[in-house]
This record gives sequence, C-alpha cells and structure tokens, in this order.
Amino acid sequence: MKKYINIKTFMIGVIFMGIISSCDNDFADVNLDPDAVTSVNPGQLFSKVLINSSRVDMEPRTNYFHAFMQYGFSGFWSGTQYVISDNIVARYFNGMYRSPIKNVVFLIDQLQDDPLNVNTLSAARIWKVFLFQKMTDVYGDIPYFESGQSLTTRDFTPAYDTQEVIYNDLIKELQEAKAAFDSELDGVRGDQFYNGDIVRWEKLANSLLLRIGMRIMKVDPTRGQSLINEAVAGGVMESNDDMPVMRHTENEPNAFNFTLGDQHFVLHKTLVDHMKINEDPRLTIYGGIHDQARGVVISTDTTDYYGWSPNPDDSAATVRVTFNIYRPTETPFLHFSYAQVEFLLAEAAVRGLVGTDPQVHYENGIRASMQSLALLPASPGISDTQIADYIAANPFDDPGDTSDDSDEAKIEKIATEFWLSGFIFDADEVWNNWKRTGFPDLTPNPNSLTQASDSPGRIPRKLPYPQDEFVRNGENVRAVLPRYGNANDFNEASRVWWDID
Repeated sequence: MKKYINIKTFMIGVIFMGIISSCDNDFADVNLDPDAVTSVNPGQLFSKVLINSSRVDMEPRTNYFHAFMQYGFSGFWSGTQYVISDNIVARYFNGMYRSPIKNVVFLIDQLQDDPLNVNTLSAARIWKVFLFQKMTDVYGDIPYFESGQSLTTRDFTPAYDTQEVIYNDLIKELQEAKAAFDSELDGVRGDQFYNGDIVRWEKLANSLLLRIGMRIMKVDPTRGQSLINEAVAGGVMESNDDMPVMRHTENEPNAFNFTLGDQHFVLHKTLVDHMKINEDPRLTIYGGIHDQARGVVISTDTTDYYGWSPNPDDSAATVRVTFNIYRPTETPFLHFSYAQVEFLLAEAAVRGLVGTDPQVHYENGIRASMQSLALLPASPGISDTQIADYIAANPFDDPGDTSDDSDEAKIEKIATEFWLSGFIFDADEVWNNWKRTGFPDLTPNPNSLTQASDSPGRIPRKLPYPQDEFVRNGENVRAVLPRYGNANDFNEASRVWWDID
C-alpha cells in the first residue's frame, strides 16, 4: 500500500499544474479553466483536492453559518441580522466549485478506465459526495451532472439539477465507490486523511450514508431507513481515528489563519450562557478573555465570560474565540467528526431506526467531541475526569427529571450536543442538522430590516445564488427560482428539498 504524499513534497509538483484556484469569481473559471492542463498525476491532484477542501474561503462559513447558529458575532458578519451579502454568498459558491469540486470531477473522469487506480477513484468519488452534499444542502438545486466538465465540453453554462436527483446520485456514488475498493491493489494515492487505508474510506462512505439516511427521513422514510441499515451493517466511524482530518502546515496553512486574523469574533451569548450553566469544559477551549482583539488570553475564568447579545441592556461581550488555538497555520481541520456519527446514531435509536442504546451513543458522542479537541496543537485538552463529570451532570435520562422522558426531549438533548460539538469546524453541518431537527431551540436575532430580500426575523434556511450566476448562467439559474418562492433571497419558501416541517 502506498503512503500518502507529504504536503510539502506535493507542493513542489503542484506549482506546475495550473489548477490552483484564483480569486476571480467568473463561473467560467469556477466550472473549469479551459486553459488548464488536461492530464495530471492522480496522487498529486487528489492531495490538492483534499487540502483545498478545508481552505475554501472561511469568511462565508463564519459570516453566515456561525452567525445563524449563534456561535459568535463580528462586525463583519451580515449573517447576524440575516442580510444578504452577494460577495459572501459568491465566495462560498465559487470557492467550492473553482477548486475542490472542479478538480475532483476532473480526477474522477481521468481515472474511470484505470484499473490500477480503482482505490483512488473510489476515494475520489466518496469525497465528491462529501463536497456536493455540502453545496446542495446550502443552496438547494445546483449544477451537478454538468458541473466541472468544461475541460472536455467547453460548456460554461451547466444545467441546474434538483436536489432530490442530486441526492439519488450521491447515494449511488457512495454505494458503488465502497463496493469497488480492492484490497489487492495499492491504497489510495495522495491520501492526506488515512494514509491510503481503504477500510477507513469505507467507514467514511457508510457514515455519509447514515447522514443522508437521517436527512431524508421526512421526505422518503423508507429509503432513509434502508440507507441507515446499510450504513450500520457496513460499518461507520468507530473512533476519532476514523475522522477525515486535514493536518495543515506552514506551506498549506489552516484557512482560519487568515479569517481570524481579519476578524476575531466574540462568542454569542446563546452559546456562552448554555455552556456556563452546564459547566461545559469545552468553553475555555472555544473562547477566552483576551488582552485585545488579536492578542493573547489573559483569563479563562468563566464567571467573567459574557457573550455578545443583540440586547443593549445585556453585559458587554468579554469572551472571544481562542486566537492561539484556532488561528495557527498548523491547526488541523476536522471535516466530519466521529462525534456527529454517534449523535446521529443516538437520534436514530430514539426514533427506533436502529436497535442500539441511545444513551451509549449520546455519551460516546460527548466523549468523542471533547477528546477530539486534543488534536488542536495549542489546546490544553480535556481530562477523562472532566468528561465523566460533564456526562454525570448532563445525563441522557435524568431519573429525577421527568421533563426529558419524551422522545422529543431526548432528541433535543442529542441535537444540542451536536450543536456544541460543531463549533468552528462544522457550523454549516450544524445548521443543516438544526434545519432537520429544529434543535437547539434558537431565538432569532432581532431584525428590524424590512427589505423583501432579507429575512423578516427568521433564521434563514438556504443561501441565495450569487448574482454572477444570473449574468453568466441566467437561463439555468432562473429556471429553479419557482421552487424557492420565485425569488433569490431569504423568503419563507426558500428551503432545500428535504427541509420540511
């Protein structure tokens, strides 16, 4: 089995590829640069795909998803008041298509008829699912089947596909990819996550099937149940070692290095108050009292922690995201946490979709979330005693409290822990889980705006399309607007396919 390519070594080769992303927002470049090379080393390109998946502009992830989920506040963020910023919307859309998506689609096309690279092809197909699910869960209908094909077709106006059709193909891709792995061949080339280990790629594929199965339960419960069964039988992640983690270097730095250097946000009152009340040991890792916006932590005394509040009568914010933990160039990026898998299984068990003990999954999820913070170089970590104390103080089923006896109360408890586990790295996925479950129960930030293009006091549930799409791919993007209230904004009908009450 071949080892993965070291990032520093890989960068020497990638300089000559001509596939590195730019800051241009033209969809012709986003879909694929027609002047780019048409043949590359599979290992080098897959490495670049994986690296850039955690380096897509973090500004949209904080500006909107962190704001929506009330993790924090920054004066930069339009998402706090649910205002549409086309610049931010476009940066996420274009950034995903321009680099990781266009390159993984190209790689898959190049490897289709290469019998010696079946394992690399299968891993690429799994990662393509990961990327496209993120995109379609944020924007709904998007270019899928025709996206990333312009190197061969020269078509820069890809058709939009419905999210339901996209989901059907994502499922097919996962099922075919994991079935195609061949242990007799070399491992995954350019694998920055698992050192070429196909067994852990299979676990990732099954974990994605579990997530998809849970996500579609309201719109297609029969298929959702089938996917959950398949995922559990095939084997999902079993520990933090199974997570896809990108370990960054000075040459390929953590993308929060730039974002947090530009905007050092304060934590939101919703998050801070919840964690203080429940004596959550993660709070002093997530945030601290700094001597200045981009300075050093001078106190982790949580009695002095006050989160940002839209109410001017509340105490001024004192606690900022921990600069020395999340900004360093070598801080790794946790793409899909094992904790989330356990929380999904806990919810599935409560709903009777799997036959395991929800309490075990709930506690495993908390334990995994807290232990995963030790992967952050400057993190002090959380001890086993602290974890045990937290679980004891926040039990899945408190015998002295009948308010948590109902399935709804148990699901709220699980989803709230899902929310707590997703800070920094996974705000978009937490937003999706909130849309699906309704938990945690968040009160929208006050919003006095009355423009039709903005949300009248509701947390948005889908991002609009970039205006550039209406210029360069107008016929296709306009065709999907009737499914979203005939508008490209945060109106009440602007929801993705699976997001129903």
